[in-house]
Amino acid sequence: MSSEGKDWCESMKSLRRLRELSDPEAFRLLVWSLLTVLLTTVLLRTKSLPALLNRLTQPSHTRIGREAQLQPDTRRIQKIWRYTHVILQTLLRSRRPCLLRSLVVYRYGCKHGMPVSIHFGVRSGMDGLEGHSWVTLHGSPLCESEEGLRSYVAVYSYPDGPSETGMNQALAAVGGWL
Repeated sequence: MSSEGKDWCESMKSLRRLRELSDPEAFRLLVWSLLTVLLTTVLLRTKSLPALLNRLTQPSHTRIGREAQLQPDTRRIQKIWRYTHVILQTLLRSRRPCLLRSLVVYRYGCKHGMPVSIHFGVRSGMDGLEGHSWVTLHGSPLCESEEGLRSYVAVYSYPDGPSETGMNQALAAVGGWL
């Protein structure tokens, strides 16, 4: 496909996304995502990771939070993931958006009483050690494939804590880099 054809396809996708935002719920999720990205960016610079995660874990005491606790809405989580990804890549020009995106999705899940966990993993890559973070609900990854995550070794999960097995596997995998 020519570059003009690709540009046209991307323009059409953008128009569909803009139409999606005419829904008040979708627009509210986009604004929430933007504000949470900005707040999390500041908190990452001022707090340690454990302190930040502790703060993000605090549940919401709103009516919406109590309803979502009974019935997790994965469609909303998918929208939060997608909006956050677009904000990070388009507005903030992040080449590695996984950390902030995972923190925002984790916050949304915690805010709505979902039993989510956030994971930080590593793998050996072409240019050295590569890191990634992702969120799970009931042990299943949200908005990411298990196949794509298989090559990563989780070295820290919250609220579970550091994984001794994961740390040992990661050290063995990157032993040549040390």
